[in-house]
Amino acid sequence: MRSLEYNSDAVIIIKGCIVMRTTININDQLIKEAETIYKAESRSKSIEYALRDALKMKKMEKLKALVGKIEFDEETIRQFRDSER
Repeated sequence: MRSLEYNSDAVIIIKGCIVMRTTININDQLIKEAETIYKAESRSKSIEYALRDALKMKKMEKLKALVGKIEFDEETIRQFRDSER
């Protein structure tokens, strides 16, 4: 299988966000699949969306692993939220 390699050392600031160009090797089939799923305006955006989704899923897995391990005082949380309004 072919992998694509992106190569540049530029750092760009767009709308207050730092965008870094970097060299990475990604399997071509994975890139095509991301492009098919996300139908974004560019290959880079498809990869960015896929990476964001992967990070969200990993964070959710970590939260799910905490179920039953942490106790919450729901009354205190409700009072805190009410005081913020």
